Amino acid sequence: MKTGIVLSLFIAGLLVLPACAAEITLSSDQKEYYIPLGEAGEIPLTITSSYDHAVDGIIGFTITEQVQGAGTMMTSTQTQAYSYTVPAGTLKSTFNAGSSDVEKNFKVQITFDYTDTSAIRVNLPEIIIHFGSPQHGSVSSQAPVTSTSGAGNRNAASGTSIQIVQQSVSNQLQSVQGRSPQQALSENQLPQDSAALKSQLQREAESSARMKAQFEEILNRDPLVSSVNESLSADRYSRSSLTGNPQSADSGTFSMEYRNAQGDTVEVAGMMENGVVPSIREKSGASLSLPAPLFSNASYQSAIQRLDEQGYTRNDTLLTVSLSGSTVNLTYRNPQGKQAFINATLTGQNLTQLSMEIEREEPVDIIPMIAGVVIAAIMMFAIWFLHRYYRDRAVERSENFREQEPFDYRTTALELLDQAETAFKNQQRRYACSLAGQAIRLFLSSENGIGYEITNTELIAFLQAQRKDPVPVKKILDICSDVEFAKGAINGDEFTSMTASIRSIITGRGTSGK
Repeated sequence: MKTGIVLSLFIAGLLVLPACAAEITLSSDQKEYYIPLGEAGEIPLTITSSYDHAVDGIIGFTITEQVQGAGTMMTSTQTQAYSYTVPAGTLKSTFNAGSSDVEKNFKVQITFDYTDTSAIRVNLPEIIIHFGSPQHGSVSSQAPVTSTSGAGNRNAASGTSIQIVQQSVSNQLQSVQGRSPQQALSENQLPQDSAALKSQLQREAESSARMKAQFEEILNRDPLVSSVNESLSADRYSRSSLTGNPQSADSGTFSMEYRNAQGDTVEVAGMMENGVVPSIREKSGASLSLPAPLFSNASYQSAIQRLDEQGYTRNDTLLTVSLSGSTVNLTYRNPQGKQAFINATLTGQNLTQLSMEIEREEPVDIIPMIAGVVIAAIMMFAIWFLHRYYRDRAVERSENFREQEPFDYRTTALELLDQAETAFKNQQRRYACSLAGQAIRLFLSSENGIGYEITNTELIAFLQAQRKDPVPVKKILDICSDVEFAKGAINGDEFTSMTASIRSIITGRGTSGK
């Protein structure tokens, strides 16, 4: 019997795979193989990947050998694992279990572990290899075995004497097209010296760790990531996890999770390209602070007031932010389960698009639709007729444009405060605190020449930079924010005292942050 078991995978051809759902599949033609004594136990293996890029991972082999003796049966298990890169498409490979001069049976388990957005394992069902003549009446099982990507554990493929790390060994697995399997085995046999392999894998593990550390360092310095982190920190969220999937030190994908003291979470994800993060996606079931131009927009305030009056509460927030602007997608739900949606697009500090949609339960009534079409057709005909009639009788007209008066921010802020007091009397306490906070922000932003309403965090930072006492203003803003986002409560006396302080600031009788 030849000494040892030779394990080798080599490339026989590469086929182009049409684009489909990204997954990796391992398959073999049969479940059982009978190999004559003295011949090589070469078992065909097909690896199919529908990813559009090469995937680095760990390929593992667990071989259980059974040897039948006189009245005894010995069983031994050997596990070996190697870093391996699966290219996009279909890869025809061969698993070589060596050869044997005596009858014996092997059970082979083949796995491939890799990481996409999470740890994934492809676990091929057990293959049985019989060395020797088949028993009377037994034949090779013709049923193919196959396995496709599923949730797994990267560490599960580690052997008893080898430390597994992720690396690419595609340079060790060269194309064997035009050569015999025997030549490919001799040229592409993987290292058998476990000490040398362990040392090599350790070096590559350290290199991979350094690349990941560099990736995270560059990521944390990115202006957009820093801005998102600052915004969530202002909302009392702290980062609980960071998962990076670097392709290089400055490129790759990432995901982060932020959590507050109440257990609310925010999922943050994006991609870094050449050291720059172009956009970031934030998703949460909790209410997040929105861009200032949207929050100060009258149409938006009218929309959320309408939803609040109808019993809707925000239950999902999706923000896609970039250095040039952002998109906002808000989902609201009422106690009956009906949903409403507010969608907005901002370019820089300008709100360029805003829409609201409320889910309808009742079926569409076709009669009003038909009536609407008929009325529209009549109106179009009337417009066409009048246009034809007066086309030759048209006269020039001039319009006088009234010069637009300067924006009276003090009066506007006081009106917002009046609306807040009215809303509080109507038991709309969250909306009332929202209007009160907007009133003081609008006044102080305009009073200090900023020109547009800024966020709570930006306002406090501005007052500190101007050497003005921010404590009274910050106390008011914190109370408004806590009530607005259901993190606190306020009674009538407290609200009256707070609005009186705001009114004093607006009319010039308060500190106004001085």
